[in-house]
Amino acid sequence: MGSDLSQQALGGLESGLPTRCTDPRLGNLVLVREPHPNRSRPTEVRTGRRDNKARAVRDVGCRPRAYDHIVVGAGAMGASTAHHLSNGPGRTLVLERFYENHPFGSSHGRTRILRTAYAEGVAYVPLVLRARRLWMRLGREAGEEIFRATGVLLAAPSGSKSLASAQSSARRYRLRHELLDPERAQERFPAFRFARDDAAFWDPGGGVLFPERAIRAYRRLAHARGVRFRWDSPVVRWRPLSGGRIVVSTATREYLAHSLVLSAGAWLPTLVVALRLPLEVEQQTVYWFRARDRTRGSYRTMPAFVWYGPQGGYHYGTPDVGDGVKIGGNEGQRVRNLARRPPPSSRELRSVQRFLTDRLPGLSSEPRRQVRCLYTNTTDKNFIVDFHPDHPNIVVVSACSGHGFKFASVMGELIAQGVRTGRLAPVLASFCLPKTR
Repeated sequence: MGSDLSQQALGGLESGLPTRCTDPRLGNLVLVREPHPNRSRPTEVRTGRRDNKARAVRDVGCRPRAYDHIVVGAGAMGASTAHHLSNGPGRTLVLERFYENHPFGSSHGRTRILRTAYAEGVAYVPLVLRARRLWMRLGREAGEEIFRATGVLLAAPSGSKSLASAQSSARRYRLRHELLDPERAQERFPAFRFARDDAAFWDPGGGVLFPERAIRAYRRLAHARGVRFRWDSPVVRWRPLSGGRIVVSTATREYLAHSLVLSAGAWLPTLVVALRLPLEVEQQTVYWFRARDRTRGSYRTMPAFVWYGPQGGYHYGTPDVGDGVKIGGNEGQRVRNLARRPPPSSRELRSVQRFLTDRLPGLSSEPRRQVRCLYTNTTDKNFIVDFHPDHPNIVVVSACSGHGFKFASVMGELIAQGVRTGRLAPVLASFCLPKTR
């Protein structure tokens, strides 16, 4: 949401579609006249630049409004949860500290990889298979492409544990896959350069997701079913009331809810300080590269890929869908203060450029654009999806450790079910909160 608030963005304000009144003499001040049972004055919404500082919203004289469910965070997990809650009874409110599809969190970047033969463990496979079906369903409902079946290439030196784990997952769930020696891999995928001691694993069921489209579709469908979205509304605290309801406070307003879903990404630790979660926020930079000879055909049809190194590192990428080939690695930077994030690291870029020289020599070594992304990591690189130990109507959802976007569709479905029933599905049992207290 910038200084020229769109009617679509304003449509997320909780009172419904407002009348927008602007005056050029007021700069970026927007007066929104909305009905309220106790006030006829306009609400004043002041917005600022699209940076990672939350803007102030003054909403004076309002009594707390009551909802059945409040979701904190409108990234992938929050938007999906709101969408699935909208399929059932009850009123839902989503509070987002920034604006839709902002670039300050973990749910942006034009493309994301969906792998079905999951090297991180066989427990993820049922989830990712359900997630893929839900992404395809979302695309049909929204009338646009959300998932593209490009297949995913996994490559590594022979004997790689990651490739062995992917093969184990594929065999366990009888997924289509192929093991390729370097000669066959080179013939099949000529854009890459394989070494003689490489091995490759082909996952034809994988592909790429379009994250901004997905979140926008979730918001649009949920809003059509009555879910309210409030942008520029950072949650500063919550507190339980006797009787089970929860008061959720932003910088300017309070709301009541029977259930609360905390899906605030890197900001989660600030909302559950007492849990002392052992989380580490890491900033990764991804880059887009064009072909050296300007012939982009092979890079548009190449698969998504993950290339594991001999020392545990890896690089990954997605095909050219209009901006160039997207490539990133795992040499990020620790973020200790979310308000003062470090600039992109030259070490990260050099690592990606070395990878290009070795494995994708047809791409230019100079990136045409770059984007920073936050990973919120647990110690074991798994997820956290669990009820708060002291409040059974609060679900803590976050810390996806850099590989969670692909699961957002199914996580939203399962979280919404858990909110309604008070019980999370057994498939989420391995994502419980760590015992830190």
